[in-house]
Amino acid sequence: MRTVCLTGGIASGKSIVAAVFHTQGARVVRADDVARELMASPDLRAALAEALQEDFYSSDGELDRAALGTRLFGDDEARRAVNALVHPRVYAEIERIARAGEGRYPCLVVETALAVETGYADRFEVVIVVTAPRDERRRRLIEITGLSPAEADARLDAQLAQEVLVARADHVIDNSGSVAELERRAARLYSEVCEHG
Repeated sequence: MRTVCLTGGIASGKSIVAAVFHTQGARVVRADDVARELMASPDLRAALAEALQEDFYSSDGELDRAALGTRLFGDDEARRAVNALVHPRVYAEIERIARAGEGRYPCLVVETALAVETGYADRFEVVIVVTAPRDERRRRLIEITGLSPAEADARLDAQLAQEVLVARADHVIDNSGSVAELERRAARLYSEVCEHG
């Protein structure tokens, strides 16, 4: 089973590419979903509260993701502290999922925004980067999430430059066109990477 890192900046179109790979037969794991599950654990909740000197969980244990996001994208030190707590746990869980799926799928695709920054991309056989113009990504962020223009800019600015991601890629998928175009490109790349790789 080939291991594939699917990455790119926020609102670049990673999820669309992941959906195509899933439809074609890949095992797809979203790092955000793994993180969401792990962040429900009491030990991680306590560690986050200690690191941030603030509790972002409600009394019934629900994480206020919007409030946490606002804090992290406005505070580089807090973001680094949370990443140091969460990412090792996320990647360990993804490795467990990969071992459990060995031999059952042609490839394991991990959709993750921060694999290059964390050095985790180096653990994969193939790195795919989805790109899109910043203005388009900004528009999508505002439209889909309801963020203000300033909040969208803060999230875009907090990530690695797209050029840095592209320099690390084995394959790049351009998402400056329509969704249908992106899906066609993703299907072709799936064939190349997972079926004939």
